[in-house]
Amino acid sequence: MSSDTLIGLIPAAGRGVRAYPYTATVPKAMLEVDGVPLIRRNVELLRDELDIRDICVVVGYRGEVIRDYLGTGGALGVRLFYVTNPRVELNLPYSMLLGGQEIARRGLEGYCCTVLSDECYVGSNHRSLLASGYRNALATCGLVHSDFPKQIRNNYVVTIEDGRIVAMQEKPQTVSGTLMGTGTYLLAPEVFTRLAASFADGPDHGPRDWTTWLGGLCAAGARVVPFPLTGRYVNVNSRDDLNWANYLVRDATFASRTASLVYVIEDEGETKLRALGVFAAAPELAEVVAVAPRSSPALERAAGGGKIRLVVASHPGAATGDLVRLGIAAARGDIVILCYSDDTFVPTDVAKFLVYLRDADMVVGTRTTRQMIEQGTNMRGIVRAAHVTLAKLCELLWWRFDSRFTDICCVYRGFWRSTYESISDRLTSHGPEIFPEMVIEVLRARKRIIEIPVNYCNRDLEHSRVYSRYQSVGLFLRVVGVLVRKRLDGLWSGRRWHRRAAPRAVTAR
Repeated sequence: MSSDTLIGLIPAAGRGVRAYPYTATVPKAMLEVDGVPLIRRNVELLRDELDIRDICVVVGYRGEVIRDYLGTGGALGVRLFYVTNPRVELNLPYSMLLGGQEIARRGLEGYCCTVLSDECYVGSNHRSLLASGYRNALATCGLVHSDFPKQIRNNYVVTIEDGRIVAMQEKPQTVSGTLMGTGTYLLAPEVFTRLAASFADGPDHGPRDWTTWLGGLCAAGARVVPFPLTGRYVNVNSRDDLNWANYLVRDATFASRTASLVYVIEDEGETKLRALGVFAAAPELAEVVAVAPRSSPALERAAGGGKIRLVVASHPGAATGDLVRLGIAAARGDIVILCYSDDTFVPTDVAKFLVYLRDADMVVGTRTTRQMIEQGTNMRGIVRAAHVTLAKLCELLWWRFDSRFTDICCVYRGFWRSTYESISDRLTSHGPEIFPEMVIEVLRARKRIIEIPVNYCNRDLEHSRVYSRYQSVGLFLRVVGVLVRKRLDGLWSGRRWHRRAAPRAVTAR
């Protein structure tokens, strides 16, 4: 291997204590941003921006989850090799030492690019590092600008004189500028030689803080230089950091994302099909997937062109939950909006779902906001009280999951396809209970749900029955049963469930 070729190093051994409970059963590196684990994003960053093909991953806390997911790296077009840090309490310097030793043991030579596993870069200029003259320095540190002093205080700051870093400070209490350090470093092989010397008396006698140790090299006159990184950056240490990273990634690419509406049709009259055309006219939707248990001439005419596609179940007795699964599987969009053919929802609310999906994994509509309910609808009295009761029971059972709901059974909702794929194998309901079950499983996956008010209209009926056949005592009790069963399952087999919930291994495309 040429010494001109960069080698990758990703330390991913930490416990992620500040990100608990998200890290209770998976390492922080496996937290997902827009459906992709952080560590995979950084493997792809090293591969695509810096042309790195050999990457050392230092694992520790629940390292088997990372190994099982990434494997040898072949599916990502890289060669991954692992080293285990058995002393994660010794922090980043010891992981860096072990990584450097493993790289040397494999006979890999040259500069090493380190990216910490809990970082998220959006639209960065890492490729410019290749032309930065990094070989003239012992180390190069990636720095970004931030307008938020709180963010800077959670990272490190540097003092620069004559183009060289002369001092480094971890988590400064006082912030005087807008520049902060990231976990991107280009390191000469000599860095690892000096690091090994600092551990000469054994692991317990080495440095505990990487920034302080590297700052010591700067103070001793070593040439450590800054490199200005552009784009957006998040050091993911908490739930709020994870939510912010999700927003940045999704917002940056939102214009290129597509949205599909899955329109569930059951035993409604043919006059309800006129709503298909109304939804298809919504400019935010790339397609409308009309899914039904059986076909009809009227349905085929309604889906005869434009953005509407018809999907018919393989048997005419398909239940609501089966139709929902079928429609989602047929949808092509990155975002899926669910709707029901009882003519009570309006397409103007689609735009609201899309706005909030920049911030959330799922957005659920609520039909309990009085100002948005048309007079005379079936969402009143005991029916409204029953829906609120179910939502509050869900809050009570999953209180520590920060759930706040008033209507978990509303069909009208939007979610990212990646969100659905992460929970689809745990959805067991065949009837309309699938809608609250989806909410529960997204909660259990520790993903973010936002509830928003939607317009709710009178059903256009040709007879006097106002209430839907699904608004019954029997369904209420079945939903209660789903809530209780799911909660007991979480209490009795939480660890087993979380192992199942870990992202599936990467496969070649």
